[in-house]
Amino acid sequence: MNHYLKTAQDMLPRLTEDRRAIHAMGGVEFDLRQSADYILRELAGAGIKAREICPCGITATIGRGSPVILLRADFDALPLNEVSGLPFACATGSCHACGHDFHAAMLLGAARMLKAREHELHGTVKLMFQPAEETLRGCMAMIQAGVLENPRVDAAFALHVEAGAQHSAAGTVRYSLGATYAAGDKISVTVRGRGGHGALPSKNIDPVTAAAQIIVAIQHIISMEVPTSERVTVTFGLIQGGTADNIIPDEVTFKGTIRTFSDEMRAFVKQRVQEVAELCGRAMRCQADVVYSDVSVPPVINNDAMARQLFPMIEDITGPGGTTLVSEPSSFGSEDFAHITSRVPGVMINLGAGDSAHGFDKAMHNPAVVLDENALPYGAAILAHCAESWLKEQE
Repeated sequence: MNHYLKTAQDMLPRLTEDRRAIHAMGGVEFDLRQSADYILRELAGAGIKAREICPCGITATIGRGSPVILLRADFDALPLNEVSGLPFACATGSCHACGHDFHAAMLLGAARMLKAREHELHGTVKLMFQPAEETLRGCMAMIQAGVLENPRVDAAFALHVEAGAQHSAAGTVRYSLGATYAAGDKISVTVRGRGGHGALPSKNIDPVTAAAQIIVAIQHIISMEVPTSERVTVTFGLIQGGTADNIIPDEVTFKGTIRTFSDEMRAFVKQRVQEVAELCGRAMRCQADVVYSDVSVPPVINNDAMARQLFPMIEDITGPGGTTLVSEPSSFGSEDFAHITSRVPGVMINLGAGDSAHGFDKAMHNPAVVLDENALPYGAAILAHCAESWLKEQE
């Protein structure tokens, strides 16, 4: 058995304690003071000097010299009321339904193990405990605060837990080459007409029907203009407008999200959505204003060479057959780790944390999700073993 996996399995009570403590604390975006203080205390207790470079954004180094590999874990929760029934459930109105408590606990475990073998490292491991992943703000905040510098990062590695599927048994790994998480772009469209009484539509300019036409027309882009080999979604989840059933409003706003897996297709779809919205609105005698949020992320791109290099290292931990290279992207979800993989070679994998066959039938982002804590040693061991092995192979 790999020495990191054995050590991590012996550490399971400690890993579980870390996970449950962070889980109970909850907190969203940058409001993670309790969890941040807990992580700082645990790192200090392991003899690791850490610093906070932005609100609740923590970094530390283990080892010395070049090369430098960054290990990243996010630790923010979602603004949901937890209904898991767990005795350590968060009672603050937030919920670790995305498994970031697992991520943080596993990186703490990896940090302790790497610190114990610091003299054997052939370079530096930089730790990154990140806030505000769910709002896609935290990674960029840490980059702007210098997380990729002093020392300069040469490569980065992260994992994300998943559950509720047939393939997500605890301790198994799935990952892909190239695009693995989607780019995420938030869009808001405001359609302006001229309001008035619903009994006299010809004397008004109706933004409601115009908005409906625009939403339908945008789907034409996906069906007729996007190649069938591409994976693209444009989804609108919010429509606002009007005050009464017999009054045509002055304006209607609808908001949504665009998911793509390449920079080229991302630019194309954004341009076409804007064109279709504006021109369709004009055809309906309305003005359609399209605004893209500056809180957006490119796709997470797994560096091909690094991913192939890490595959056998990961399988050292999962065992033969426990690591699967999949031919398609891991998720239509977005991840702000993309801001790192767009700057340095990086890899993100999916770690199973409970499959439906063993009763873990809730997927991530469900406020009732329960994860299998037996996955914790695997995640900690993968992080530590891949970091040490990757550094050694750079010589």
